Amino acid sequence: MAHSIPPQMKLIGKYNKTIKPNKDTTDGGLPLASRERSTYSIEGKVLDKPIQVYRMWYRYLQLALELEKNKVSIVTKMQKVPLPKKIRDVYGHWRYNKLVPIPVKVKVNRKKYEAWDIDLIPTTSFDEWWFGKKGGNYRAHREIFYPERTTVVLKKKDEWVNNPNFTYIRVDKRRRINDIVADLRHMFSEADRKPESVSAFPIIGMPNINTLINRYNALVLQLTSKETDEEMFKSGIFRNTTWGMVDSKKDDGQVGVYRVGESMGRTMRDLILPSKITLLSVCDGYFVKHPTKDYTDGLPQE
Repeated sequence: MAHSIPPQMKLIGKYNKTIKPNKDTTDGGLPLASRERSTYSIEGKVLDKPIQVYRMWYRYLQLALELEKNKVSIVTKMQKVPLPKKIRDVYGHWRYNKLVPIPVKVKVNRKKYEAWDIDLIPTTSFDEWWFGKKGGNYRAHREIFYPERTTVVLKKKDEWVNNPNFTYIRVDKRRRINDIVADLRHMFSEADRKPESVSAFPIIGMPNINTLINRYNALVLQLTSKETDEEMFKSGIFRNTTWGMVDSKKDDGQVGVYRVGESMGRTMRDLILPSKITLLSVCDGYFVKHPTKDYTDGLPQE
């Protein structure tokens, strides 16, 4: 199955390259902070996800912008089309249909990214963009990911907002803070709640950072390399994860390729399809996936 049209290309963007493992991701094989909430905060506001996840959103957007510039389409589905007449395949079987790739054009929704200063992104590192350029050339962008403070003290009766998402509680300030927190935990554990992000740019799901990096690496390799799956897995750029990438050993005890069972092709498919869906979701302004579209139905983007 072709993964893109054209099938191979040269990426020239400074940051559009595979991400190599460091000691923290290879020693022991498991991510150090894959699902833990980041400690980065601004005036009491806390990120929904670890900063590494936002870094991967940025890397996918950098890649999408170069692919858009080069008029690349991503293939997420093959459609069966009848042949004018039946033919025999190499195995001697009659074939009545052929598989035709259904491309989805890479096109970034710039309206969704108005607050990101998107023209900076192709040539700017994530850290500079996130924390701001020293010298004041451009602002820090991390603030756009922090939700507005949702816990405030109402000092006037008319500050009450009639919104079903808000609950108003009376607190006796004479009590110990630990007792107040315990009461709140008990109160909300029994409530009919459906927690969701209130950030302007929420992350969909609970992504594992090593899985995200593996998927990103698989996509970059498939777009730029003619290597086989086996050669790609032997490159040493894939991290061990609990699901989908197992560090196996050869009979001689040497570390072999990352694989599930004996099928490297299946392992690659498990990485590459979610990665293509993430890329197209990023084009539409979402990460890790679009809340309503899966991009595998063969329909063009809206």
